[in-house]
Amino acid sequence: MDYFAEFEFAQPIWFWGLGIVLILIFLSVWIRPQYKKIQQFADAHLLPHLLVQQQGQQKFVNILWLMIFVLGVIALAAPRWDYEEQEVLRPQTHLMILLDLSDSMLVKDMPYSRLEQAKQEIEAILEAKPDLHIGLMVFTAIPHLVTPLSDDYQNLQSTLLHLDTSLMQDTEKGSRLHLALKETAAWLKGQQKNTEHLLLISDGDFEKQDLETSLQWMQQAGFNLHTLGVGTVQGKHIELPDGTWQRDNDGKVVISKLDEKSLQQLAQAGDGVYQRASYQNQDIETILAQIDHQLDNPNEEDTAKQRLWHERFYLLVLVMLLLLLPSFRRQVTSA
Repeated sequence: MDYFAEFEFAQPIWFWGLGIVLILIFLSVWIRPQYKKIQQFADAHLLPHLLVQQQGQQKFVNILWLMIFVLGVIALAAPRWDYEEQEVLRPQTHLMILLDLSDSMLVKDMPYSRLEQAKQEIEAILEAKPDLHIGLMVFTAIPHLVTPLSDDYQNLQSTLLHLDTSLMQDTEKGSRLHLALKETAAWLKGQQKNTEHLLLISDGDFEKQDLETSLQWMQQAGFNLHTLGVGTVQGKHIELPDGTWQRDNDGKVVISKLDEKSLQQLAQAGDGVYQRASYQNQDIETILAQIDHQLDNPNEEDTAKQRLWHERFYLLVLVMLLLLLPSFRRQVTSA
């Protein structure tokens, strides 16, 4: 590669400072006639004693300072050439898993409950060993952080064994998704959207107003939202811990169904993907592949290489110091 390849100025805006040079030249042209006026009031042999410096010497000093100023402006413009391609580390990707622990997650419309299916999906993510910092938050009416973002998958895996809807108090029953999303935002930095991801695992059993509020909030959120639906569209009754079935205010048995439409809307609002939980790992692989795809998008700024320029402004600074040496010498001599 040519030594002077890609020559450029990093801060060319400093060249506006050269306008001051024009002002100084104008002032020097205006001051010069003033010296001639002084000659009209004093003899020539007396001028050296009346003036601090002779005209020729003053002209040399002015030119010297003018050169120093111009070199300083060029140095501030940061001339540089000759660069190297340097590998840079990609920003660490974060994935916060948001698990629904409402009573509807106890429905056994699959070979086992939706909650058990959700746990298996989380274990599949951990076993895939993605290069992610993963955290876990659970929610019903109130969200609770289980584990913060970390690469300690073993600790998170052991925590899954103890998760159950019975951990939530009766006063926390019901599902309030928008509060859980806001709490998650406090743990996700939200500075670079392609590195901050949220995976919502739920059956989509949300109140209409709660869902609308969540959709509006996600449009301004600083992270991507992916959704994983557990359950079936046919649904089944909700069996309570005492063996009875949950009923509504009219006494009718509540049939909880997988609401794929709501989960799809949430994923679309969060620039993510929706998958229905299955017994294979294809659903998890799809979500993880989407996270990798968004991070590796060549249109984003977080590229794997960057140019390391060799700055050359110091060469001009050295010349400026050399030009200042005569002035320093005169001061020492006069002292």
